[in-house]
Amino acid sequence: MGTAPASPALIRFGVFEADLRAGELRRSGVKVRIQDLPFRALAVLLSRPNEVVTREELRQALWPGDVFVDFDRGISSALKRLRDALGDSADNPIFIETVERHGYRWIGPASIVGPSRAPDSRSDGVPPAHAVAGENAPQVLRSPRRWTIPMRWAVLAAILAVVVAASAVFVSFRWNNRAFRPGSVHSIAVLPLENLSGDPAQDYLAEGMTDELTTDLARISSLRVVSRTSARHYRSTTKSLPAIANELDVDAVVEGSVRKEGDVVSVNIQLIDARNDRHLWADVLRRNLGGASAMQNELTEAIAHQVGVQLTPLEKQYFSGHHPIDPASYQVYLLGRYYWNKRTPDALAKAEGYFQDAIARDPKNAFAFAGLSDTYVLDALFAVNLPPDEASQKAREAASHAIALDDSLAEAHCSAAYVRFFKDWDFVGAEAEFRRALQLNPNFATAHQWYAEMLTVLGRHADAIAQIRQGEALDPFAPVLHHVAGQVLQDARQYSQALEEYRKAETESDWSWTYVAAALAHRRLGEYDQALKELHMASKLNSSELAPSAVDALDRAYAKSGARGFFTQSIIAFRQYPHPAYDRALDYAVLGEKEKAFESLEEAYRNHDLDVLSLLSSPELDPLRSDPRYLDLKKRTGLP
Repeated sequence: MGTAPASPALIRFGVFEADLRAGELRRSGVKVRIQDLPFRALAVLLSRPNEVVTREELRQALWPGDVFVDFDRGISSALKRLRDALGDSADNPIFIETVERHGYRWIGPASIVGPSRAPDSRSDGVPPAHAVAGENAPQVLRSPRRWTIPMRWAVLAAILAVVVAASAVFVSFRWNNRAFRPGSVHSIAVLPLENLSGDPAQDYLAEGMTDELTTDLARISSLRVVSRTSARHYRSTTKSLPAIANELDVDAVVEGSVRKEGDVVSVNIQLIDARNDRHLWADVLRRNLGGASAMQNELTEAIAHQVGVQLTPLEKQYFSGHHPIDPASYQVYLLGRYYWNKRTPDALAKAEGYFQDAIARDPKNAFAFAGLSDTYVLDALFAVNLPPDEASQKAREAASHAIALDDSLAEAHCSAAYVRFFKDWDFVGAEAEFRRALQLNPNFATAHQWYAEMLTVLGRHADAIAQIRQGEALDPFAPVLHHVAGQVLQDARQYSQALEEYRKAETESDWSWTYVAAALAHRRLGEYDQALKELHMASKLNSSELAPSAVDALDRAYAKSGARGFFTQSIIAFRQYPHPAYDRALDYAVLGEKEKAFESLEEAYRNHDLDVLSLLSSPELDPLRSDPRYLDLKKRTGLP
């Protein structure tokens, strides 16, 4: 005897999986409630994708020949419930198309994930009913030979139960539809789109399109859009959508999948009212890779329409005015963004190469110039792959190219602003660029963060706190935002609140500089024991910048001579730390050694250390503020 052919046990389509062996439907790993008949109908349709399955074929697959039932009504009911479970629509189908007077056709994506043995599969590929439902499937009521009184009472009870259930469904339907009103969605998150190509090398495309869709939605001023870095936390989660929405504090969620076949990209997208896990809208778009950017604009406008958002004239202009991008250039650009998001030295080097390649393929690709500028900004800040001065100049040039090609790119304006801020100390010009970036993309968490950093050095503490709070609301899981919030609050001399933010950053990262910043806050509160604990942790995380022996010496000096010993030894301990001249100036000022404090401040100014811009907020410098040398230094930095 030959072996029976294998049939699929697990079929994936979009964010859904049909487990034929277990008789389960799952969305993003979470089981979806679905009755037996709708699930069996799903199995039949999935077994014959893009083919018409007649109503007679469905009847034969779903009911044995001697079953007494209204088949037409039963099939219609099963398909309606199946569509409800999938969030599909008969009028605008993305999975199941109705073929008038014939039957139904599966038009959505479908990929086999795992095989199983099906000894009694039919030759036409349609699984028999018992293979789908299992041996323990509920029995269908068969036609009795004669009606007995108990049977009549049973049938009447069943009818009554159906009426009650139908009433409950109707009430639930009315209630759920009352729950959603156009304009009731004010916040949204785009969950990571799934790569359905079956090739992990295509992950960059799904991630890149998730980022681009997030960015496009973020340009809508009347919506709060959660940043990609926080939404990525739910890539492989089994949490329900209402739970995710509650954690991100959003009203709606976008989820879906991406598939690339040759130069054609298909995006299956769904919009869900996350408060009650109800589908609002879904669509499938297929475009040539070069039209993928325009496709995302279409999706953004469609989502805005579905939630009842009115686009401003500026937003409409952006979504309709893009230069078509060469397909190969756009693909390489997405690869660049994929590696830029990793933000390691090796990944940033790859990102730079891909952005350069994208520009070579299409010199009018403004997105690639903006990505290149972002890469050089990180190089300038952390001296990753280039000297800071060279990286700053390259960032400035790339941002200028991007803005010249497309003045509506918020990312390019933000990069230009940050270079003007930290490199040029051109606070007026930087503020104009930050405001332009946030006008174009009010949900740009990084722009809020960098703008807050500049406002705090200008002494505009209330404005700085407002900006960083907006950034945190948009990207609640980003440790860098909590770290910067700590800095902003510390500069405003709200040390206890600053320490709360540092705790959040420490929980979500292993950055030594957060522990050093927390140590400074404790020190300013006079809590030297706590400051030393933070410094010990910083030295464990990065011994090359803060040697454990240096912190041990601080411990001994404090134990021997108290606060004065602490500050005296601190001058020695931080010699290898970045910007040591400014740190020494603070210690000398506390010790009352005014001349040495000014010498160190001048050294920091000559080195163009960014920390010297903290002149207005550092409480250690309070005794120096009336000195003409302090006023002159402040004037030279351009601070108000």
